[in-house]
Amino acid sequence: MKRTFRIKTGLMVVSFMALLFWTNLSYSVSAESSGVNEEKSKEVSVKNSIEQLNEEAALLYRHALDHDIEEVRGSILRISKGLEHISFEGQTTVEGIHALSETIVEVKEAAVRVKSDEASLQLASAKLRLAADSLANPAKPLWLQYYKIVKNDLDALSTAADQQQSAAIIGTRYALLEEHYETIRPAAMIRREPYEIAQLDAWLSHTKGLTTAKQPDIAQLKSMVIHGEELVNQLFGREKDESAFVPFVEGPNRRAAGLFISSVIVAALGYAGYRKYRAQQQGIFPFRR
Repeated sequence: MKRTFRIKTGLMVVSFMALLFWTNLSYSVSAESSGVNEEKSKEVSVKNSIEQLNEEAALLYRHALDHDIEEVRGSILRISKGLEHISFEGQTTVEGIHALSETIVEVKEAAVRVKSDEASLQLASAKLRLAADSLANPAKPLWLQYYKIVKNDLDALSTAADQQQSAAIIGTRYALLEEHYETIRPAAMIRREPYEIAQLDAWLSHTKGLTTAKQPDIAQLKSMVIHGEELVNQLFGREKDESAFVPFVEGPNRRAAGLFISSVIVAALGYAGYRKYRAQQQGIFPFRR
């Protein structure tokens, strides 16, 4: 009788422990699943907010081109309010956030003085448009399309130096390069490392000093242009000797192309091995000289 009681008591204890373990396990799985779902929901919310910011920035740019100042100010207000609800954690660096904020302030200031300078509003709006797009489309941002424009600016500056053209022409060539770079700078700040931007900023500062001098140092200017080409290629993610046009295999597709070629080689070797194995099974051996 006592033995039966002990057995029943033991079974009850084991059953209780198993139930307790299962309950804790279920709770842990549920909590983990809830955490994952919450994290995914947060990511979706941030992505949607950034996409809305991008769309609003595109509208603002169109309003600026149309000289519709009231709509521009309305877009600025909506963008400013939208930024309060966006978490930039994991989206860009502190420097990138600062660049975006500065661009919004620049648009606000340009909208105030628009009657005297509409060009500054359009330029500031273009900066914000590219910056918002860079945040929303990290893989293929619009600012990368400026590579050929900046490259042409460098080529024009190099030609002016080679032909030893007047200081005024050299200064004009540099001013155009600087304007195009400043247009994409906030967008680049969002996606590139701060040191890359700092290097180009320093290069521009030194080059500007050379091009604004009464008698530019042509030899030093030529050397700076060559160095500038290297920095621009680095900024745009281009190889040193890569063409200004879209290459045959570029970016993520290089890895895909490499995997495809490797797969073809492995398949060919595998087929050759299979043919050899079949030949040996049938008593056929390759002829050797």
